[in-house]
Amino acid sequence: MTRALTAIVVTALALTACGTSGASDAPPEAIPLTALAPVAEPPPTTESSAPVGDGLPQPPQTTTPPLPTTTVPEPPPTFEYSINPVTAETVSETWREGCPLPWENLTLLTLSYWNFDGRPVKGRMTVNTGVVDDVVTIFEKLFAMRFPIERIALVDDYGGDDEAAMRANVTSGFNCRYVDGTERWSNHAFGLAIDINPLINPWARQGNVLPVEGTVYAENRENPIPGMINPGDRVVAIFEQAGWSWGGVWSSADYMHFSKPGN
Repeated sequence: MTRALTAIVVTALALTACGTSGASDAPPEAIPLTALAPVAEPPPTTESSAPVGDGLPQPPQTTTPPLPTTTVPEPPPTFEYSINPVTAETVSETWREGCPLPWENLTLLTLSYWNFDGRPVKGRMTVNTGVVDDVVTIFEKLFAMRFPIERIALVDDYGGDDEAAMRANVTSGFNCRYVDGTERWSNHAFGLAIDINPLINPWARQGNVLPVEGTVYAENRENPIPGMINPGDRVVAIFEQAGWSWGGVWSSADYMHFSKPGN
């Protein structure tokens, strides 16, 4: 028997004796709480290993670095073209009765090119059906060298107005018209000529530059800008390889003009 329990028993017997022997009515001394039976110590706590997060076990911490990622580069832009027949509506502004070439002998091309913003875009051009292969080959090579062209479009998009198209620096093909200032058919009237960036490659006639807005470019060609064509340039060689001639070597240099002999 423990000491504390022995003390409780002894005290209880003493109280019983006092009550039976007629002792005074004085209350017994209070029993100290420490004399009561000892309270069991709670068991030591341990860190809970219960799963957290919606009751699901969590993955262990790791210091393994993430797997490397691989970026696949985009393929470079490719030259694209399409060949379609011309309708009377297509050339409604550039063809008329009396032209030296029936409109049925024309073909509508859609060609890729690099614009002045350095983006690959597409434009439309009408040419003689007999030179379609030449033109596709030429513009594929121009695309490969990233030669900048401001825009390729039909002169019909400008109401058939050749000067308006030149002011807008439009690269174009067919237009049933005379050589300026004459009554002789231009190679354009046969679909056998192409003008390249005509604003910055004007027709530099003495005292009469066409378009007139290109005068500054006719007078200053020693410091070429993108899209300008000068003797010895690769653009000239590409056309010449296809059997086309360049007007830039004429006495009145027509820097924009390339044509296929035969009209």
